Amino acid sequence: MTLPLYDPQKSYLENMQEGPCFSGKILPRATSQTMNFLGFPIRSPIGVPAGPLLSAQWVDLAGKLGFDVPTYKTIRSQAHPSHPVPNIVFVERQSGGAKKIEKPRSLEEISITNSFGMPSMSPEFLMEDIPRANAALGSDQVMIVSVVGTKRPGESFLSDFVKTAQLAKSAGAKIIEANFSCPNVDKEAGSLYSSAETVYEFAKTIAEKIHPVPLLIKGGLFENAEHLRSVLLALARSGAAGLCGLNSVSMEVAGEEGIPALGSTRQTSGVCGSAIRLDALRFMESAASIKRQEKLDLVLLGCGGLITATHLQQMLEAGADLALSATGMMWDPFLAFKFQEQYANTHR
Repeated sequence: MTLPLYDPQKSYLENMQEGPCFSGKILPRATSQTMNFLGFPIRSPIGVPAGPLLSAQWVDLAGKLGFDVPTYKTIRSQAHPSHPVPNIVFVERQSGGAKKIEKPRSLEEISITNSFGMPSMSPEFLMEDIPRANAALGSDQVMIVSVVGTKRPGESFLSDFVKTAQLAKSAGAKIIEANFSCPNVDKEAGSLYSSAETVYEFAKTIAEKIHPVPLLIKGGLFENAEHLRSVLLALARSGAAGLCGLNSVSMEVAGEEGIPALGSTRQTSGVCGSAIRLDALRFMESAASIKRQEKLDLVLLGCGGLITATHLQQMLEAGADLALSATGMMWDPFLAFKFQEQYANTHR
């Protein structure tokens, strides 16, 4: 166990401005053949999902550490504050929820809450910082920009989603991911992915407005394989390029004597890390099977509890085109290097 790149004792803004907390040595990478992802050459099928990469300096470090498809933290059309500290606590999954613990027994068993409420910097900041993040990456790396809509008076939820996606495109986003599944916002906004009709409507509109920039959708847990099938078929019809999952899973997180670990106003929060790895692998196996059966032209990005190089490999073997790690990267910055040493040429 080491100190993470993100300091849980500090606020989101302090981590964004002062982080990441890294003092290690950047290792040289072995020469390898590039592969194609949505028309972009990438050096490996390893990346970071939306979450821990708060600004260009975070993306810069992720790229140098071998995460070849980093995702810029979810942005909004206007500045939006983070939930107050605590945002991250160690947890252990239990029946019906999760329990706060002092620390996990090992790196491989790390599970955390991830309760930020999708904060965002201002459009003015983003218009300068997203180009900086793109410029920090190598020619065989590509960044995804995650976006989300915000319900505002006098404006539809979808129109704000479009506005935010167009902001990302204007800032130079090469690939855009629409977050339809954040568990740390209101229920309707966090469950868009679960309705095939809504996925089709929102994805089609956003994809048309940002064309030719590829659009990905971020999804969460599905009730069953047929539910997932209906959403994948809708997504394929919409013109979107693919699906990313699994997002963190909403659970009640209890502290001592059953008191909510994050306070009375946040009885539930997103849980990620080891606690959801099996869910994530089952999701990907099911999605990949449906993709083959229906011959869908979609890419699949897998995340959720991928903390070791073996976990990344398992996600790729489950059918993911890319394997993304957030919690793993935060506590083991050399994770991508370890994967590349062990599995460099198995997914070319």
